[in-house]
Amino acid sequence: MVRRPREYRDALVVPKRQDAPSTPAAADDRVPYAHTLSMRLPMDQYRRLRRWAAAEEERTGRRITHQAVFEAALAEFLDKHSG
Repeated sequence: MVRRPREYRDALVVPKRQDAPSTPAAADDRVPYAHTLSMRLPMDQYRRLRRWAAAEEERTGRRITHQAVFEAALAEFLDKHSG
């Protein structure tokens, strides 16, 4: 691999904001995840998910992630189908 000149690499560096917190605000609320799952969706389902999430964010004024949608759906499914 060819090394890039140092002046080129320095141009790619974005300085950190001085007022940025050193740790995320919600670090105490994070869940320790044990496994990572991937999901492949057909394009029409993915578009429906994106449209629903956008409408939900507009309705509630709160950001919603696909992760949160899947976690809530899985929890509901497991609660319904397990003892």
